Amino acid sequence: MRIEYRILWVEDDKSWYKTTKELFSDTLEDLGFKLISVKCENIDQVKNEVAKNSLKDYDLLLVDYTLKKSDSGDKVIEFIRNIKEIPILTDVLFYSSAVENVRDSMRKLGLEGVYTSDRKDLSTKFEQVLNTTIKKVQEVNNIRGLIMAETSDLDDLMFQIINTILDSDISDEMEKYICTEISSTVNMLSELAGGENETNKKIQDSRLFTSFHKAKSINRIYKLKKIGIDKFFESYNNDVISTRNLFAHVKEATSDGEKILISHSTGKREIFNEERCIEIRQNLIKYRQILEDIQTKLLHEFSIN
Repeated sequence: MRIEYRILWVEDDKSWYKTTKELFSDTLEDLGFKLISVKCENIDQVKNEVAKNSLKDYDLLLVDYTLKKSDSGDKVIEFIRNIKEIPILTDVLFYSSAVENVRDSMRKLGLEGVYTSDRKDLSTKFEQVLNTTIKKVQEVNNIRGLIMAETSDLDDLMFQIINTILDSDISDEMEKYICTEISSTVNMLSELAGGENETNKKIQDSRLFTSFHKAKSINRIYKLKKIGIDKFFESYNNDVISTRNLFAHVKEATSDGEKILISHSTGKREIFNEERCIEIRQNLIKYRQILEDIQTKLLHEFSIN
């Protein structure tokens, strides 16, 4: 599972879908996830999604029983569950205004991994199923993988922003700043850092231009152009870089019945629970949004100029 929580939603009432999707999006946001929902209105559209990647990108399937212009929802689920070549075992939440029809259908078909709900109770049932499906990501190894993948993406986003700035009206100031930062922290690579390579090439070397330097450069952009947020480096270092460094070098232990993480290098201890997982995911979403906003504003400014 990623920061995104992906749903394949089989529903043909557009108005109800839009309203309910907004509600579920808020629920997921509270848990540190971003909702990605793909809507299908009939079984043919579902088959198209299956053909792409056997629904491997989805965390949950939501299926309405009554589809006005297609086979009923149970036929959709039966089709999905009866695929033999690459079995699809993703959890399904099957709902209807007449929930007994749904349950009768599931009993007759004998399909596994299907939750049922009355349409009016769908929000509550969704939260229950959601809590079950995300338990598997509340483990150290899964969170570690999530952090490494997401921070790598954030690193790349910062790199793109800095490259944009190096072709802007403040390129001279940024080049001087970046070269100073690089030279001050890479004594063992001083020949490379102080060589004749262009700054654009230097920042591609992660030994020279680390996440630390990228974040400080984003901070500098705010000081020069007032784009972004004040004290970006301070908050990003505390919320993202430090967390990544901790999870990269920790062992898991239990103290007084509570799960904790212990840093191999510093011995620092951190409580590891559901609240901490939510906080980590929310921070990753927050900084991605900040960086994407910076990138959009810079591209807009330079396109005008």
